[in-house]
Amino acid sequence: MKHLLLAALLGAPCAAAALASTEKRVTSLEKRMTKVEKRVTVLETGGPAREAAKAEDRRPAEPIGATFLRKKQVVGQERAGIRLYVRFENLGGRRLLAFNGVLVFRDEDGSLIWSKPYGHSEPLAPGEKVEVSVGVLTNEPKPYLKFVRAKKITVTLEKQEAYGAE
Repeated sequence: MKHLLLAALLGAPCAAAALASTEKRVTSLEKRMTKVEKRVTVLETGGPAREAAKAEDRRPAEPIGATFLRKKQVVGQERAGIRLYVRFENLGGRRLLAFNGVLVFRDEDGSLIWSKPYGHSEPLAPGEKVEVSVGVLTNEPKPYLKFVRAKKITVTLEKQEAYGAE
């Protein structure tokens, strides 16, 4: 019995040392796994290179914004019409040399009044605005009368194509 008790007492520190060594290995393994998980997360999200790509993705899909300013009745010797004033703004982050699209005018109900292809060929810096005017003559009676009756008009530039310099 003495021998058993002596063996148990001598074996207890060895078991404790083995347990402490196992805990150290598990702790170091957990630390390494945490580092690997962080690296995998960076690879999945893309890290700094992905941030640059996301900045590119933040560019507006339509870099030109259009705002309706006012309408003015114009009467000449031979023709009558309405002059529509529109402001374009470069919403993108790069300088545009030219752009084109379809101007779509709508009334307060959202009903289509008139649409017209439009092209602009003057440079426009980021954030810069430019005012232009478009005319509707009485030889197009339906849009002309719709513009005369409309109290509130909105405009959008659809199917945009922008040509810029890097």
